[in-house]
Amino acid sequence: MAPLIGVTSTLKEDVELVGERPLGAFVRTDLDYITGVAQAGGAPVVLPPIAETAEEMARRIDGLLLSGGSDLDPGYYGQEPLSELGQTVPERDAFEMACLTYALEECIPVFGICRGMQVLNVALGGTLYQDLPSQLSDGSIAHLQQTPKWQWTHEVEVEEGSATAKILQAITLRVNSYHHQAIKDLAGGLVAVAHAPDGVIEAVEFHDLSERWLVGVQWHAEAMRDAEVCEYRHLFEAHVAAAEQYALRRTAV
Repeated sequence: MAPLIGVTSTLKEDVELVGERPLGAFVRTDLDYITGVAQAGGAPVVLPPIAETAEEMARRIDGLLLSGGSDLDPGYYGQEPLSELGQTVPERDAFEMACLTYALEECIPVFGICRGMQVLNVALGGTLYQDLPSQLSDGSIAHLQQTPKWQWTHEVEVEEGSATAKILQAITLRVNSYHHQAIKDLAGGLVAVAHAPDGVIEAVEFHDLSERWLVGVQWHAEAMRDAEVCEYRHLFEAHVAAAEQYALRRTAV
C-alpha cells in the first residue's frame, strides 16, 4: 500500500460566498502539494487545522508535509510581533505545532516547504526573521518574486555531500521565492545545507536522516516539479520513500 502522507492546510475566508454560506470559511491547500505527493507514489490526505484532533490525525499518517502559507505567530519563538509581520492563522499555528510535536516524538518523516521549513525550525527550538526586508536583506535578492511560481528568481548553493544534495543530485539550483520570513537562529539537530547568495538559509536537514528524516526547503518545490530540470521531484520521492520505510517499521512492531 502507498504510504499515507498528511499535507497541512489553512483556513480561507471566501467573501464571495458569504451570502450563500454565512460562515464563509474553507479548508484549503494548494493542489501542487497533493499532486507532488501522488506523483511520487504517496497517498496524500489533507489535514484540516483542528488542534484538538492533531495527535489523532498524526497517528494515522506515515509522513507529514508541512505546506507553505501565512506567517507563524512569533510568540512561538519568544518574540513580540513587529509591524511588518504578515497575516497569521492561529488555528493553523496551533494545529501544526501539535501535529509536528507528535511526528517528532514518533520519528515520522517530515518534509517542510517554505513556511513548513520555518515551522520545523521553530518547533525544534529555533527562531525566525519576522521580515527579511527590514531585518536582514539588502534587496539584492528577490525573495518575494512577482513572476509566476514555476519560474526561478535566484540561485541557491547546496552543500556538497549533504543528504539534500544527494536527493536533488545537484549543488547549484535555480529556485522560485515567495517569502518574507526566514530562519534566523537554527535549531539544534538541524544543519543548514543550502543558502541564497545573500546568506538566507534555503534548506535544512537533520544531521542524520537514517536516524530521523527531517528535510526543509525555503523555495516552493511543489510549484517547480515540471520545470525544465526535475530535481525538485526528487524531494517528494525521497519523502515518500522515507514514509514507506516508516510504515513498514510500524506494521512490523
